[in-house]
Amino acid sequence: MSKKLRIVNIGISSFYDALTSQECEAVQIDWHPPVKISDEMIQMLDATMEGELADKIDAANEEAADLIIQADPAWVDILPAGEVVEGLDDYTVTHSGPPIAFEDMVMLHQRGMVSACLFEGWAKTEEEALELIHSGKIKMISALDTNTVGAGTGIITKNVAMIVTKDRNSGKVAATFPAEGIVYQGGFCGWGLYSEGIAENLRNMREYILPPMAEMVRKRGGLATKPILAESMNMGDENHTRQSAADLLFEHQITLDMMQLDYPKEQVFASMKYIIETPRFFHCFGQGASRAAMLGNVGREYSTMVTAVCGNGVEFGIKIAAMGDEWFTAPAPMMEGKYTSTKYTIDDQIPWCGDSCVVECAGLGGLAAAASPIVCNLRGMKLKDAIAQTREMEKICIKKNYNYPIPNLDFDFLPVGIDMRKVLKTGISPIIHGGMFNKEGGLIGAGMARIPMECFEKAMRAFVAKYGA
Repeated sequence: MSKKLRIVNIGISSFYDALTSQECEAVQIDWHPPVKISDEMIQMLDATMEGELADKIDAANEEAADLIIQADPAWVDILPAGEVVEGLDDYTVTHSGPPIAFEDMVMLHQRGMVSACLFEGWAKTEEEALELIHSGKIKMISALDTNTVGAGTGIITKNVAMIVTKDRNSGKVAATFPAEGIVYQGGFCGWGLYSEGIAENLRNMREYILPPMAEMVRKRGGLATKPILAESMNMGDENHTRQSAADLLFEHQITLDMMQLDYPKEQVFASMKYIIETPRFFHCFGQGASRAAMLGNVGREYSTMVTAVCGNGVEFGIKIAAMGDEWFTAPAPMMEGKYTSTKYTIDDQIPWCGDSCVVECAGLGGLAAAASPIVCNLRGMKLKDAIAQTREMEKICIKKNYNYPIPNLDFDFLPVGIDMRKVLKTGISPIIHGGMFNKEGGLIGAGMARIPMECFEKAMRAFVAKYGA
């Protein structure tokens, strides 16, 4: 006598989908293989989760997460990088990811350093630029060791025009480079490319396109960015890979103010054309808001909250609030996602490169997957998978951010404040969204990766050594 099957599927949800599509009664249980950590690490975790030290950590983390939640980021100005980025002097170039020597850089970063020398006029030829670099005169610094963000390759020099964001709650200021327009979208700063056309475009942006925008935002006393982030995440953005709604909301905010400027009509039109035609224009504002919020937590004693995550194509690094600007690194992960063309494979791709995942530290991007099933669908995920991703991230975060209620979560709030203790305790590593880079340069897809667990293990050892647990 036949019996109706009742099946429990543990782990990979595609098996569950296959069963239910055949009208089988099934229950899905999310499960991941346990991450094995050493007895030493277990003892360290126990020391930070119980007793007097745990009380101090919990209090510090509460304050750290609250500073992000209460942040009031506003776009306030546009200035040359040399005037607003800390430590960006003459013969200094930033790059994405943790610090790395020129000889160890991926080709994209090495080419970017040469491009920087040509753009600033420090060298007239590539050969002269390489001589200058090998002489040690060029200072190469990690963007996240300053108050900026190195999206993509993160090549920034003193004469690049920057969007200035101020957290009006903490007073911290961050600067991010704007997209280089529809033609040179990732040109100099994002891809580290140089040509006469790219250089001329950057000069034209600085001297002609951006000044009306700067005048407009100064006249209105700044433009709050959190309301745009919040509303756009109710409209399908997670504000790392997708800013479609944010772009429209931003344009709606500024159009009338731009039209009332005392600038030649042709110049205002050129500025508006640049804003409207540039895809994901708002991305730099989301990064600026996130970085400004993080800066207020750098050096917060006892806090185990993550304040920076990034990769340079070779190594991936994180920073922890209590440990200030100390880096904890591991080999950079490969991204999994969808390529822009079937001609690309993993052999064309470099490991994670870029700082834009700073937005995950502020609860956007991979932590906000439930807000953007459109983004997740591009990676073969369904709505329930996007929701499950955000719910998983809740398990490693300190609080929920009441500024971001999400319809797909029944208007529950997004998680915020990654706690390295919870990452190690649960074995759940944070998921970060981003672009996939070709070894030769350029964007070849979008995907996601998990931050290497080794970064958190190193950070925990340093934390325990500092506080004598």
